[in-house]
Amino acid sequence: MNMSQGSENAVYYSEYLQLQRILEAQFPESDKAGVDAHDEMLFIITHQAFELWFKQILFELESVIHILSKDSVKEHEIAICVHRLNRMKNILSMSMEQFSILETMTALDFMDFRDLLHPASGFQSVQFRILEMRLGLPSDKRLNRAYLTAMKDFDRNMVQIAEKKHTLFAVVQSWLEHTPFIETDDYRFWEEYKHAVSASFAKDRADIEAHIILTEEERSLRLQSVDQAEHAFTSLFDASTYQTLLDNGERRLSHKATLAALFIQLYRDYPLLDRPNELLQAICAFDETLSIWRYRHASMTMRMIGARIGTGGSSGFNYLAHTALKQRIFGDITSLAGMLIPRRIIPSLPESISMRLQFMFEHEK
Repeated sequence: MNMSQGSENAVYYSEYLQLQRILEAQFPESDKAGVDAHDEMLFIITHQAFELWFKQILFELESVIHILSKDSVKEHEIAICVHRLNRMKNILSMSMEQFSILETMTALDFMDFRDLLHPASGFQSVQFRILEMRLGLPSDKRLNRAYLTAMKDFDRNMVQIAEKKHTLFAVVQSWLEHTPFIETDDYRFWEEYKHAVSASFAKDRADIEAHIILTEEERSLRLQSVDQAEHAFTSLFDASTYQTLLDNGERRLSHKATLAALFIQLYRDYPLLDRPNELLQAICAFDETLSIWRYRHASMTMRMIGARIGTGGSSGFNYLAHTALKQRIFGDITSLAGMLIPRRIIPSLPESISMRLQFMFEHEK
C-alpha cells in the first residue's frame, strides 16, 4: 500500500491498523512467572484472533438483526442479509482452521503453562456469550450460566445488556409471521398441503401392504414408521397440537412462522420466494456451522486436557460436547426438510397468488 509523503492527514498503514497496540498485546503468564513455556505465545495469539473474528461476526449479525426488525423488509435488503450471513458462516468455518494450528501444541506443551491460567477460561469469552444471546439461544438451553459469576462487573454488565436486546431468532420469527399469500379469503395453504400429504402417506401404506417380500413383522414396523411420520406432519396443521409441542419445549418457532417457513421452502422456485428461501438456508447453515465449531473446540479440548476440568471450572470436554449437541438455535427450521414432499405433488397455487410471486415482466410475455 503506497502512502503519500508530507501530508499531515495521510493515512499510515501501521497507525490505521493500530499494529503497535495489537502486536504488543501479548503478555505470557509464563514470562511473568519465569517459566519456560514456548507455546504460550501461540495460545494467546490464536485466542486473540478468535476474538477478532467474533467481533466481525457480531458486527455482521447486528446489521442483519437491524434489517429484519423493520416492519417491511425490501427484496434487496433480504439479499444483503443473505450475503452477511454467508460471510458469518465463512468466517466461522475459516476460524476452525485455527484449531489445527493450536493443535501443533501438544498436550505436554500445554501443561507447561496451563496451571498459570486459573481461573481464566474461554468460558469467560464475553463476545461468544453475547453471540449466543443475539442469535437467540434461550437461557434454559445454556447448560451452565456460571460464567456470569466468573466475569468481572464490566463484562457481566455487557452480557446482561445483550440479554435484553432483539435476537436473530425473534426477528426471523416475526418476519416469517408477516409472510403474505399463505391465507387469503378463498385459499388456505395448509389445507391444500394437508390433502397432498395425506395422499402421499396413503400411497406409502399401500406400497408397504403390497410388498410381497416383507415379513409381517417388517411390514408392521414400516407401517408404524409411516404413522409416526404422519403424526409429525399433522402437528403442523393443528394449532392446539402444535401449542402442546411449544409448551413442552419440543419446538420454539411459532405455528404461524413454521407454516410460513414451510411455504417458502416448498414454493422457492417462484422468483419472489427465492431470496426468502436463501435467507432461511443461510441462517440454518450458520447455525449448523456453529455446532460444528463447538464440536471441533470440544475435540481439541479432549486432545489437550483429556477428562480434566476446564481452567474456568467447567467439565471441559463433556461441557463442550453437550453444547455442540444441545444448543442448535434454528433446529425448527432445519427440521422442516423432513416435512417436504416431491415437487410433483405439491399443490398448485391459485393464479392470483402465483402471478404475484413472479416478476412483473414475466406477465407481459
